[in-house]
Amino acid sequence: MTGKVLECGSIVPGCRLVIHGEDDNEVIVKFAEHARSVHGIEHLSEPLRERVRAAVEENRNTAPT
Repeated sequence: MTGKVLECGSIVPGCRLVIHGEDDNEVIVKFAEHARSVHGIEHLSEPLRERVRAAVEENRNTAPT
């Protein structure tokens, strides 16, 4: 699988969720939904959005997920 990946724990320590998406924007949207429903983060401030964007990486996993 190509695309992008984000380990939520890189933003919210202790969270083990790994978010996959086709591009940065999809991963950020999925993170925002997860952050709201699980971590109680209602709004991604611009500094938080930039931290998330910086933590998104290329998905190096070739196996389907």
